[in-house]
Amino acid sequence: MSSNRHLINDFDILRPTQLLDKGLPLPFLSGRYVVDEGWRAVLSEGGAFKEILEPGTHFLSKYHFFRDVKATAVNIKVNTLHVSTTREFTISQPLPVEINLDLSVEYQAVDPRRVAMEITSPLTSLFDRVIQAVRGAVVYATVDEIRTQGEGIAKVTLQRLQAMQLPSVIGIEVFNVLVTSIKATDTGTDALAAQQMKEFTIVRDWQLDTMMIQQSRLTPEWLMVHRPEIYQQLIAGNQELLKEMIDKGLLDPAGFLNQPTGASTVDPLKLMSGFGLPGFGQPTTSSTGTGSGQPQLTAETGGKDVHARMREEVGYLRNLPGVEVETKPGVDANGVPDGSYDLKVDLPRTSGGKITLYFTCPAGFPGQSPTVDLDVDGQATPFQSAILRRWNGQQYLVEIAREVKQFFG
Repeated sequence: MSSNRHLINDFDILRPTQLLDKGLPLPFLSGRYVVDEGWRAVLSEGGAFKEILEPGTHFLSKYHFFRDVKATAVNIKVNTLHVSTTREFTISQPLPVEINLDLSVEYQAVDPRRVAMEITSPLTSLFDRVIQAVRGAVVYATVDEIRTQGEGIAKVTLQRLQAMQLPSVIGIEVFNVLVTSIKATDTGTDALAAQQMKEFTIVRDWQLDTMMIQQSRLTPEWLMVHRPEIYQQLIAGNQELLKEMIDKGLLDPAGFLNQPTGASTVDPLKLMSGFGLPGFGQPTTSSTGTGSGQPQLTAETGGKDVHARMREEVGYLRNLPGVEVETKPGVDANGVPDGSYDLKVDLPRTSGGKITLYFTCPAGFPGQSPTVDLDVDGQATPFQSAILRRWNGQQYLVEIAREVKQFFG
């Protein structure tokens, strides 16, 4: 670990103290002192602060002849402090990564008296405080900072420096912090870092696979181009079956893979067995549940106990990521439960908002279709559900919820 601290030159902000020649206390015979533009001169008489001289020529006859008058010139221009570090900081999330970080800090001396008379090494003091601020910023940083060239680190560093009240402490104000270079280095042979790297790789690969599946869609156009033999069988007398598969979302890999156990009303293995696909030739089962042991849900399920059906519906809905479900049984005019149900389903949006679905399931549900109202970020929003238009008692409310989530994100 190293930095360029040893290269910091405090004479960039102030010049060495100069003993002035006061001359004789007579007109035109006294000493003079010239202050350049962009500088201020801090004068002391007999070791005590006297005044700050503005740019220009100043005569010194007003000072006592037998007392030492000294001047320290302070640079008040906006300057840049370059901070360069090698392996000084380590990003810890999602795994330890040492970085080489270079910063450019814009500063200005706003209190010349404090800079000249109270701080021994003003620029070195500023450098140390920058390192301290960066260390606190990197603690919360992730490896994304490397891809964004350290924008977050620069922002947090500036906020921390401004919170240090530097003008009152060392007489210097910081205006801006820029990351000029940020590079990751090898984590070395650290066993903990290697373990975290392995775990991070596994999780990241899973996230990428899930993202690709969710954004993939098996369409008739894709089949026509890549698997024409399957496409020909699909359009040859199987229109009703194809329509049912599209309605159930089985042609959408994301919809199929995210189905909870038993939620799909059609077994994809059985539907695809007639299309000549290898490995999908299992025997079908009837609606009585014989064969593979996985019963086919048909229109007869509309006659099952509505309370059991609603428990099943709520169970499937609660399998959705981040969902919140509220249920309320309906009652008639006498306050007796009439077999209807109201459900409120809150789904988080990828953008950070919220989708709210209001399901009203009548007493004849699922044989009778539910009604659906939709709020997106608190605003009532119309939505035409393809699943609801083709409702035949075999669908589930979770299919409508997935349809809305896919449409509104």
